[in-house]
Amino acid sequence: MIIKYLKDYFPHYLIFLLLWILIIIGTFPINDWTFSTGIDPPLFWVFNHLFDDGLSVGKDIIFPHGPLAFFMYPLQENIITSTIISSFLKGCITFNIYWLIDAKNIKKWVATLLLAYFISLISGFNHLVLCSLLLLYCNSYKSKILVFKYSAILITSFAIFVKAYVGIIALVIFISFTLYNLYKNKNIKQILSDYLILTVSIILIWVLMYGTTLGLLNYFFGMINLAGDNSSAASYYPYNDWFLLITFFIILTLIFIINKSKLSYFYISLIVLSLFAAWKHGMAREDISHVKGFFVYVIICLSIFSLLIKKNHLINFTLSVLAVFILSVNMKNSVNYTESSLNYNFFNGNNFYEFITEFPGLKKTSKQTIKKSTENQELPNNMLSIISKSSVDIYPWDYSIIAANNLNWQPRIVLQSYASYTSWLDKQNAEHVKSKSSSECFIWEVDKNSRDLNNGKFNSIDGRYLLNDEPQTIIELLKSYEPALSNNKFHLFKKRGIKLTTNNLLGNSIEYNWREWIEVPKTTGGIMRLKLFFDKTIIQKIKSFLYKDEQFWIYIKLPNGLIHKYRIVPKNAEDGLWINPYIMDTESTCSIDKIMFVASNQKILSQKIKVNFEKITFKNHPNRVNDFFGITNNFKDSLLISSLNNFEKKALDWSFSKKVKYSDKAFSGSKSNLVNPNSYSSTFTFSLDSIPFEKFKINTECWIKAEKHNYSNDVRLVISIENNFNNIWKGISVDKQIIDEKEWNHVFNSVNYNHNTNNSILKCYVINNSDQDILLDDFKITIIGENKP
Repeated sequence: MIIKYLKDYFPHYLIFLLLWILIIIGTFPINDWTFSTGIDPPLFWVFNHLFDDGLSVGKDIIFPHGPLAFFMYPLQENIITSTIISSFLKGCITFNIYWLIDAKNIKKWVATLLLAYFISLISGFNHLVLCSLLLLYCNSYKSKILVFKYSAILITSFAIFVKAYVGIIALVIFISFTLYNLYKNKNIKQILSDYLILTVSIILIWVLMYGTTLGLLNYFFGMINLAGDNSSAASYYPYNDWFLLITFFIILTLIFIINKSKLSYFYISLIVLSLFAAWKHGMAREDISHVKGFFVYVIICLSIFSLLIKKNHLINFTLSVLAVFILSVNMKNSVNYTESSLNYNFFNGNNFYEFITEFPGLKKTSKQTIKKSTENQELPNNMLSIISKSSVDIYPWDYSIIAANNLNWQPRIVLQSYASYTSWLDKQNAEHVKSKSSSECFIWEVDKNSRDLNNGKFNSIDGRYLLNDEPQTIIELLKSYEPALSNNKFHLFKKRGIKLTTNNLLGNSIEYNWREWIEVPKTTGGIMRLKLFFDKTIIQKIKSFLYKDEQFWIYIKLPNGLIHKYRIVPKNAEDGLWINPYIMDTESTCSIDKIMFVASNQKILSQKIKVNFEKITFKNHPNRVNDFFGITNNFKDSLLISSLNNFEKKALDWSFSKKVKYSDKAFSGSKSNLVNPNSYSSTFTFSLDSIPFEKFKINTECWIKAEKHNYSNDVRLVISIENNFNNIWKGISVDKQIIDEKEWNHVFNSVNYNHNTNNSILKCYVINNSDQDILLDDFKITIIGENKP
């Protein structure tokens, strides 16, 4: 009997093994096991470090990535483990495709190879997991073999701890599968058994990682918070071709409608909610990596559908290719899209060969690359001496500082400040800072090698103000830590022996309108914050559920007349937006005179907003903010040049040639500058020779209305300086500052310039390379001298 079994099945196992090896070799990923500085790259180190040195340190961490996220970003210490699991998933996909195909002999093997190879080629770790789950559930439904279902449940449990995205979609697929079975079989006991097995599996994995069940519920509640308000906190708003997107969904629906069978009804029930979840995830952020995630998941779903359905092959294939093509065309509008975004190497055997033959050298090279890319994060010896062996945390996000200096890391609950975008998440960090488990020191990276839209250093992501990311946590940091040492890049803080206490005075709630300037109460000392409340309309809730919420901004008017702006997160705005003292760098502060709240698509929002001003003072520490950040306020701006062109009458240093066109639609007054496609606005031209050699800041701002602007980086606000030695040109796209194309939008650009060359000519203008007219008004130029004591 054994001989007969081997004779019948050994050739199949051998062929499967050969296919599996070929797929692993041909789709082997590039051997890049490095990370660098910034926002996301240091997370590669974080999750590899936690797994390699003991997960217990990160047991309480709540973040979109889970404790097993190192599988997505393996470094040299975990690359073998990650490669083994990735290879296992590719084998799982190959085996399940083979099992699912009804063809026989050579056709079956060829189809298995082509589809498994294709999916493995386009899929990252997350999509390998999701594809495996879909295939396992399909085989479970077709064959009624329980091992398929229980394997899917185990992988689902694993996925939950990799990343919120893959974990949530895996759970959605599981729930869809069980609900369909409940509807068809009415077997409640079996469904309860499946949920029990999933629950036990999740708990078991958690206990294996941490040795306790404590923290698991908090982890799940954190995932819910991260998923629940993501669309208003972490969204980009690029142009979308909704005709293409609607056509895509119509074609997708047609594919399902024309294939009426029990198997198709099962599969549609299995994937429809997960497709919606993937759509929400991809279109909420809407940069190329997130949109590409939805794109790949659609391809996987349609590919598996083609295996299940035994009729209409030609029309199904044609419609599927058309749907994918249409989606790919709209993808070009996503943020950071490049022509190489969808390029794949068909065969990556050289990566596998390099991995096998040069593994020690690759590890060594990776370590050297990491060291070189993070060397600018090395702390000076005097800071390292103060820290010694004390526990350390980093603010706001760059944990390459820990890696570069081999520090004793004590993480907070939500790792990066920008991810605390609900009150509950913020509270977790605030409570952590207050507790005994918080780090003895923390390092605030002031110079992050990037600046915000207003040319300030207190920048968070997506145009947000860093001091608004975590309103509750920021106050606790001010109360619990004391500055120890500072330089131009880092501030080192040590935990206070006795925490400071505060007095909070909350004003009455006052109603205002969107786009209405609000006077900020005058005050001295302490912190002035503002709590913002507004109700969501039904239309806004529907749009937020189906797509994403609107974007919300605060415009602030400074004493020198300049207007700055920051994006705000509604959930955190209820806890307090930082108003005064306004900090752009660590040299000086100023007071904001007025504020205004602006939102996209204002017509679907509630008309009124409620505002409460809050005054926070620190007992016995009237200058707490200045002391904390080392601000002396001995610096004073010197206004060198100020010129406003309101297009009502001729202004000095502005061009008023016959080419300049006007419109009677104005932001203020009766006229604005009409800038046609492929043309320039009125231009400010000024010789800098009249200004003594010194460092100064050139600011240019204007109000733009672009009703049909398609967010293609074709309209730019430009500052240029021309001389005989070197030219400076900074043209900032207005896309991110066009909040509502139906309204007037404030646009700002700024350049720090070291004036040390004669015959330098400054020019400021708007260039319109789009195919639509734009309107321009209240174009203002200011030159502000370097802060001087």
